[in-house]
Amino acid sequence: MATTKKKVTITLDCDLYNSAKTKYDNLSGRINELLSMDLYGSDEKAELIERLHELKLEEKSVTKRICELEHEETLVKESKANVETVLKWVYDVYSRKGVIGLNQVEAECKRHNCNFNEIVQILESEDIAMVNYA
Repeated sequence: MATTKKKVTITLDCDLYNSAKTKYDNLSGRINELLSMDLYGSDEKAELIERLHELKLEEKSVTKRICELEHEETLVKESKANVETVLKWVYDVYSRKGVIGLNQVEAECKRHNCNFNEIVQILESEDIAMVNYA
């Protein structure tokens, strides 16, 4: 990028000029760079700030998804435990009475918040005698 340059005279402290001259090969270029950053801001800085903002948003999104997955895992574990609890109850009643009422199973499923149809399928596969009302 070709930019027009203008030669100007500036006044610097002697010790500042001597230190800068030994540190920088191109003092004019360094002063130009610093003035540009001061006046227009650093493009790199703005890009980094924008990138940081994007990463923070992404972090929030990922954290939210992790929480959702953990909640789903908890629900699955609770559901399995509830199914086991209902099945244990069914086996106890069945062993005492020799039959189980679907109305009783449905009530127990509601009480333990588990899927009635899932329990019925398990009971059917195990040939548990069921009646509509007991």
